[in-house]
Amino acid sequence: MASFCKVSVMAFVLLASGAFLSSPALAVEANEQDFSLASEPSSSSDQDIISPALRHYLFQCLEKLGEECRPLFFARIFIGEKNEIPTSCCQYLVQMGDKCHTAITNAVISRPEFSGNATLFRTRSEETWTTCSRLVEIISPGPSA
Repeated sequence: MASFCKVSVMAFVLLASGAFLSSPALAVEANEQDFSLASEPSSSSDQDIISPALRHYLFQCLEKLGEECRPLFFARIFIGEKNEIPTSCCQYLVQMGDKCHTAITNAVISRPEFSGNATLFRTRSEETWTTCSRLVEIISPGPSA
């Protein structure tokens, strides 16, 4: 089990560091309004590519999340570990923004090895976002009326 977790975390680190961004299995549509992942019909060469704009956007998002936090979020969302997410990582996540969080989650889910459980992973992703945003709101509430 520990070996599987280490392999899974390493897989995420590779994915999060950009290996998934050039995958032939990843098809992406990006514009200034919406950085969402969408399926495209296979080309004659069977090679789908990610747009440079979305690739840049995802790299910026991952940088904001921080190296030390990426494996924790991956384990929680894609492996189902009930690990505690440090407050500092929740702060990074919230500062990164929901749009980035969703784009990263969708990028990982678009991989064939993760696509079969997309609904479960999206639910865990939303739960993680909600937990972190509530925690950050508690420790640093906005101005009161």
